[in-house]
Amino acid sequence: MGAAGANKQHVEVVDKQLERYNALDLHGFCSCYHPDVTVEWILSKKIVSQGLTDFRSRYEQLFASSPKLHCEIKSRLHLADSIVDEEFVTGINGLPEGLHTVAIYGFLDGLINRVWFVR
Repeated sequence: MGAAGANKQHVEVVDKQLERYNALDLHGFCSCYHPDVTVEWILSKKIVSQGLTDFRSRYEQLFASSPKLHCEIKSRLHLADSIVDEEFVTGINGLPEGLHTVAIYGFLDGLINRVWFVR
């Protein structure tokens, strides 16, 4: 998982949000995201959330309903302007088999401002 071409600040904010996600720390998790964050399923182009208020509300519900939530990074690709993580998420209420997904993170002002998911 070399960081060739990666912006160190981008790597740090993605690592921090993962740590805070796994700790179910909503405030710390949301602090990694830009106020104008947009989350989208890339293939369907479905917007999951837009803006930090909507983002916070969705993750507040997820954290409350899934107390054993945990995300493990299986692989990571560092690019100049984005980070691509292959993730396996367990402990999601209603998904006993877990969720295998790819998250692509985009950045603005040192925070994550776009997340595209593929599964």
